[in-house]
Amino acid sequence: MSISALAASYCSRGWKLVRLYGVAEPAVCTCAKGADCGCAGKHPVGAAWHLSATSDEEEVASWFDGPRPSNVGLLLGPRSGVIDVELDGPEAAEAWAALGLGEIWTPTYTAGRGPHRLFRWTEELPAVAVKKVSGIEVRIGNDGRAAQSVLPPSRHHTGATYSWVEGLSPDDVELQELPPKLVNLLWNDDGTGRVTPHREPTRSILTRPVKEGGRNSELHRFAVAEAFRSRDIEDEREQQDLLQKVRAVNAVACKPPLDDREVLTIYRQAIKYARKTAAAGVDVETAMRHVESNPEALTAVDPGAAPPPSANKPAATALAGEWRTFTEIGLAFHPRDPNYESEWEPGEWGVTVVHSDPLEYRLTVPAWKHLTAQGTGSVSLTLDQYCSAAKVARAVLAATGTVMLDAEPGKWKRIWEGGYKVKEVGNGQQRRSRVARGVKAKLLDNPSHEWPGASSQRYVLLASWLYDKLSQASQPTDDDVPDATGRPCWRLDGTLWFGWGRVWEDVERNHKLAEGERLAIKRRILAHLPGQTDFKHAEYRHLGGSRKSYVVWTRREFAVVEHLSNVPPPDAEAPPVETL
Repeated sequence: MSISALAASYCSRGWKLVRLYGVAEPAVCTCAKGADCGCAGKHPVGAAWHLSATSDEEEVASWFDGPRPSNVGLLLGPRSGVIDVELDGPEAAEAWAALGLGEIWTPTYTAGRGPHRLFRWTEELPAVAVKKVSGIEVRIGNDGRAAQSVLPPSRHHTGATYSWVEGLSPDDVELQELPPKLVNLLWNDDGTGRVTPHREPTRSILTRPVKEGGRNSELHRFAVAEAFRSRDIEDEREQQDLLQKVRAVNAVACKPPLDDREVLTIYRQAIKYARKTAAAGVDVETAMRHVESNPEALTAVDPGAAPPPSANKPAATALAGEWRTFTEIGLAFHPRDPNYESEWEPGEWGVTVVHSDPLEYRLTVPAWKHLTAQGTGSVSLTLDQYCSAAKVARAVLAATGTVMLDAEPGKWKRIWEGGYKVKEVGNGQQRRSRVARGVKAKLLDNPSHEWPGASSQRYVLLASWLYDKLSQASQPTDDDVPDATGRPCWRLDGTLWFGWGRVWEDVERNHKLAEGERLAIKRRILAHLPGQTDFKHAEYRHLGGSRKSYVVWTRREFAVVEHLSNVPPPDAEAPPVETL
């Protein structure tokens, strides 16, 4: 059954459904973060998703009409009358067995790891969104604290499909009440249900291994706690220390360790959460209590998931926009030599040298994937741009729309071009210092290389078509007058006069050009003419008083086009060349 049909059946039961981002391909979310999303296919679309949850069949059906896939979630709690119990890992399965609960005939479906069992919501449940006891995660959605679960037949981030266990779909069995043994475990000793579930201190991850099913949440808790302990979360040194701590704990405590891309996502989410909390005027104790009772707050991509402001502290004005420090976008700041202080290193940044003519430098930053065309995180630079901090910053801003590397021009120039002094570690007054190399030089210590194939030689065809038309130029006449229509014409002084647009109009009578290709081949020709930033132009007044503008070439420019057109082209018409 299609996702639209199943969703309609959920609506008929009065369940309030939530639109979720889908999974375009394994591990790639349809949200803006794409492959960098830490919860692909699991998080809601929009800020007020818990308020917009609906059982309107027409509205729900419209979610699946677009070109990009969507998943469907169930709003848990009193509005839907449903809660979700997930056995996410071996620890949870052992605890379930130890409680003697066995198989319960209630709607059950499978996902990435353990099963999800849906139970009937009742008023006697604790006033929390999510509670985890002995590895068993119970999503309740009480006390106005929203919680949701992904429903079949949504697509899991692994590419698998959520599916109902045979004979245990909502059409086969009714929702059961939560077993009394599990209800008792959910409540605290004081019977209020309003404090967080018992969890060991965040730093206990340093002394005990964490198995599958708890690695992500425990590492999140540790990262957020350490972010709050930082003296200044906007300081690059503090951020670099935080990343090193999270990576070290992942390597030592998580069995097996999480992928480094997931660790980087956790690290960035922790910084965002700490920054957002401080901007909202929330005290650390309140924020951590919110994290304990609502683990999904850390992976929420919308600022609306921030904890409520503390009653003891007025809310501060929210930041106008997110400002990323250089360590947040992947640069590293640590000692290259243990005897000297920290300096800027490429970190996650990489460069590919494309051995085209002219050279291209492709700067790739994973943190920019959701901001760049086709989600590559890459920005194309010419040799001239690569050598200039200011020109790199302009190219990055043009490619991403929002990343401004030179908000502090002096700082960015020092990072990219180097030249700043790094002092020797020690307390003596006679500490030596050395000059640090820039990131642009360090990137070239270990670059990738790309040698253009036939498809990237489109310029050869363009040059050959241009050369063909220019070769048909008329010879000089006694009156030495350029062609009034703009067609190529040699003059007595040895110069070639022609209309740039007119020549390409003649080319397009036989060949199809892509947008921007005229400009692309012009730049390629100029790259072979040192010192020239444009072609020479001149005007000529013809009989009758009309003026016409011409491009004026010498044998030098003509020879460049001849050279470019003599590079062996592909056998057939190649795809259009990328606009430079």
